[in-house]
Amino acid sequence: MCSVMRLLGFPCRVVTNFESAHDNDRNLTIDVYHADYGVRETPSPDSIWNFHVWVEAWMRRPDLAKDGKYDGWQVLDPTPQEKSQGVYCCGPAPVVAILNGETDLKYDTPFVFAEVNADCIDWLVKADGSKVNIFSDTARVGQNISTKSVGSNKRMDITDSYKYREGTEKERSVFHYATTRDLSKADAIEEEGRGSTDVVTPGIPPQPPSQPMSMYFEEVTPPKNCEDVRLMLVLQSKSSAAMRLFISIRVQAMRYNGSPAGTIQTEVKEETLLPGKELSVPIQVPFSAYYKPMMECDIMKVSALVTGKEKPDNTYLAVHDVVLLDPPITITVSGITRLNREAEGEVVFMNPVTETLKECTLTISRSGLLKEDIEVKIPDLKKNNRICVKFPFVPYKPGRKTLVANFDCSTLRDIKGSGTVDVKL
Repeated sequence: MCSVMRLLGFPCRVVTNFESAHDNDRNLTIDVYHADYGVRETPSPDSIWNFHVWVEAWMRRPDLAKDGKYDGWQVLDPTPQEKSQGVYCCGPAPVVAILNGETDLKYDTPFVFAEVNADCIDWLVKADGSKVNIFSDTARVGQNISTKSVGSNKRMDITDSYKYREGTEKERSVFHYATTRDLSKADAIEEEGRGSTDVVTPGIPPQPPSQPMSMYFEEVTPPKNCEDVRLMLVLQSKSSAAMRLFISIRVQAMRYNGSPAGTIQTEVKEETLLPGKELSVPIQVPFSAYYKPMMECDIMKVSALVTGKEKPDNTYLAVHDVVLLDPPITITVSGITRLNREAEGEVVFMNPVTETLKECTLTISRSGLLKEDIEVKIPDLKKNNRICVKFPFVPYKPGRKTLVANFDCSTLRDIKGSGTVDVKL
């Protein structure tokens, strides 16, 4: 879409938003529901994607204001997540309107505002069906909003053009202003036919009451794929009385779009937190437990739901995303590499697990160095054995290039390594 817009004469650029919210019901919050004991968990239509990509096009918006207030960069999403006016489309939404929380303006401004600045609310669903706000995070959504710098391959951070700095009064006041806008006003201006999706009137999210305890996760060691993951749940008492606690720990494999792919493990512990003290609860996730669920996933989500034994209404939540580091795979090129002359590269990978790796393939690729990908079938790789694959290639473009190696097998997916090649004339 960026290329087509440029062809038509529109200045255009690609934008990436990390921790991108998918606000299904348009209430400007991402709602996650947790089950109380004996209560069936309620799935949430909302989610947070690892990242989402759209384009910005520079254009005038006389349909919104004659004084040019909303001219400039407009969000256009060629891969939208929801229907707009009955079809999958999104935008143009003025970036300046998103910055200032003007969610009553067309087109699809409320959805884009939520993508970059929604609040995250965790609810505990009680046995009677009532919901209690147990955790709020106002800063998670919309991280490192980025585009390519002009004239270089460096990343340019444009987060400040979409929202004011997290934690500032200005950012909070804009969010509260956005929740007061009449989103149906924008719908009425736009063409009819958005569909039958129910629209929830936004409101200022209720905040959880102050708690006599806080908690968080710590990574004991850097989490590496093929090794056991070790974490520590740290509870800190702010109370003058001891608290007997039920601690329910859940580990899930998460897809890139924020939806769970499966539960890796669960455990329930009973602990006592002494007044004014700190309690550390160890958590270990064995490789044998997570490797199958994580083969097609990007993130391991660890959550702890803590409930007071004597006071079950006292509920606490901590959530931590674990991103596994891949085992090393190296790719090197020996000697000086010259344009249109044959060179030789080498890929080395060692089996990092105790079992034999089967159905192994190695794929080597890079534009400017290889006109076609090289795919190599690898024999079964036993414990502590390594492969060493040498390959010839003829560079057809000069300059600094990167070779990429991708290793796949029945146990591991998308283990990547890269090496830089300076192609001289």
